[in-house]
Amino acid sequence: MTPFTALEEEGYSVRPACLEDLPAAVPMFNAAEYELNGGGDYTVERYTQEWKQTGIDLEQSTRIVFSPDGEVVGCVELWDHFNPPARPWIWGRVHPDWEGRGIGTAMLTWALETSKRALERLPDDARLAPHVAAPANHRPSIELFEGSGMHLKRVAWRMVRDLREAIPEPAVSGSIILRTLRYPEDLEAAYRAQDEAFSEHWGYVKRPYEESFRFWKEMAFVAQRLSPELFFMAMDGDEIAGLINAQERYDLDSEMGWIPSLAVRKPYRRRGLGQALLLKAFRALQQRGVSKVGLTVDSENRTGATRLYERVGMHVDLENLSYEIELRPGRELAVMD
Repeated sequence: MTPFTALEEEGYSVRPACLEDLPAAVPMFNAAEYELNGGGDYTVERYTQEWKQTGIDLEQSTRIVFSPDGEVVGCVELWDHFNPPARPWIWGRVHPDWEGRGIGTAMLTWALETSKRALERLPDDARLAPHVAAPANHRPSIELFEGSGMHLKRVAWRMVRDLREAIPEPAVSGSIILRTLRYPEDLEAAYRAQDEAFSEHWGYVKRPYEESFRFWKEMAFVAQRLSPELFFMAMDGDEIAGLINAQERYDLDSEMGWIPSLAVRKPYRRRGLGQALLLKAFRALQQRGVSKVGLTVDSENRTGATRLYERVGMHVDLENLSYEIELRPGRELAVMD
């Protein structure tokens, strides 16, 4: 028996997903996201690039569920192809009209069982702990996670700001200047600066440079289609002190801009660079007619990020819970404090 046997006996069909499924699957993703996050604006083009460019093996790492009449009602992705695969990421969605029928349970069970293959690529003493996330107010997801033996590990907030209000001019001091990213010349330096800045953040796992840089480049500039004109860097001579990137369109709300990442390297913190970069990005989005902007932040961020975001006029509008389950105890390869 497989995790999907009971569903198949009721007439459902399950198989690996493929690119040709996306025209039918993306509307299901958006319906599920609307219930989870209050909006869903994935496009087939955007999702095609994600599956094509990020290295996920659709045959081995996805399962798509069809109802007895052929409707796409569920899909799950297992992101464990990074090295070391200490914290596999599980992403799954069930159409809201089909909740409560065992689809989510079957998909999560399959993903957890499949994630054990990561043990072959982990050091013998390393801990394996797959993780998932969902909004705090979506009880079906929380009950699914807790019913599967998963435990709450962290809380993240989505914070937003209205861009129809006046935004102050960003101010920097000393030798710091703000400029846009030069593509592709700045990519490697930008990635190294961001990776260094994030290396103390909760959940960070150090990965081989070539693999991690390639994934970041393809995800950011192909799948997410980041624009160099909306990628700003704080420069101290030839040194990158900090950086921020912005998108005019958020995947879950086409009327919202988004900040995928803001990073300030440790030697340059407490100098107002984070605020200057945020204001720079806000003003750029405002000039493009974007009416609001959002980002995600760890509620326990040690760098004071939440206070910074509040100072620039952002407020919490959604709470997300991160759950994990320990499949093998051992040495923790991720930053977890």
